Amino acid sequence: MEETTPRPLEPSPPPPPVRSPARSALALFVPVLRAVLYLVAYIAVQIVITLPLRAFAHAVNGGGLFKPGGFGTANEAFLVTVVLSIPLQILVTWLFVRFLDRRTLASIGARWPLGGRRAALRQLAAASLGAVAVLGIWLALTWALPDALAAIHYAGVSAEYTRSPAWWPLPPILLLLVLLLGFILQGGLEEWIIRGYIYHTLRQRWRPWVSALGSSMLFAMLHAANPAVSGIALLNIVLAGMVLAALVERTGSLWSATLAHGVWNFAVACLLSVQVSGVRLFHLLDVKITGNPDLTGGGFGPEGSALLTLIGIGLMILLWRGMWRRQSERAEAVMAPVITVTLASAPEDASPLLSP
Repeated sequence: MEETTPRPLEPSPPPPPVRSPARSALALFVPVLRAVLYLVAYIAVQIVITLPLRAFAHAVNGGGLFKPGGFGTANEAFLVTVVLSIPLQILVTWLFVRFLDRRTLASIGARWPLGGRRAALRQLAAASLGAVAVLGIWLALTWALPDALAAIHYAGVSAEYTRSPAWWPLPPILLLLVLLLGFILQGGLEEWIIRGYIYHTLRQRWRPWVSALGSSMLFAMLHAANPAVSGIALLNIVLAGMVLAALVERTGSLWSATLAHGVWNFAVACLLSVQVSGVRLFHLLDVKITGNPDLTGGGFGPEGSALLTLIGIGLMILLWRGMWRRQSERAEAVMAPVITVTLASAPEDASPLLSP
């Protein structure tokens, strides 16, 4: 009978170092500090772009752009500031991720979604139609309310559309297309800031839903000074942030969140033709919604409506279902039954799949 030499047991891996409570708390706080620092940098970029731009416009135009009816006084002018600030904001973000975080822009969602370009094309349709569908559901719920609570008054094509603003010399349909592109770029910049750097920075130490909630509260703070803002409006912005963060978490990219964000703003402001986040812009239709401002949104628009709160809660639960834990924890939860079954069915003398 042939003797076999027993194999030496593999040494157990050393236990992970035990962190003191102070070090653990510091590890959780550092991403928050980086996120706040980045938000300050974002505000600084807006100031750096806006102030010289206004000074230049005054110098070359003698202040004409800022006279009543001039483009400088129009609400649409902020989209120009957004577009001009994008290159500088990308540079600032690259400096943060490259030298402060030691990672890449792709790590914050600046990449194609999972599935590549085909998935991006599918999400182009799904995210855009989804945003319009949410607005359609809100409009239907508002329409179904008694007139004493909410009433929608439609008077055809707006007079503003039939005669373009004085500062726009081209056909009005082209202005709508420019606004669509502008809103997508504006939504993309906000997603880059909030669901891009801030959310992914918090997510390095915090669970995804906690990171989403924290970044969404910052998102709401950026809208706290908007005209006609209310507590319901801020709650809805937090819910919208949670929904958009879920899209980023599910797709691995900012792409679908950017599309949903931009198309929503455009559809509310220019197609439904009411205020978006308290701001009114060039629009297609003559629509007025009256009634209880808690239900209609009042001067803030649909985003200030309690009806949208109900829709937002439902969307948040639907999209975040099964994603409350970290990705690594979800992977362990999926693999645990497989490992258990494999070990149970293995022969007694077989080597284990995993070392202890």
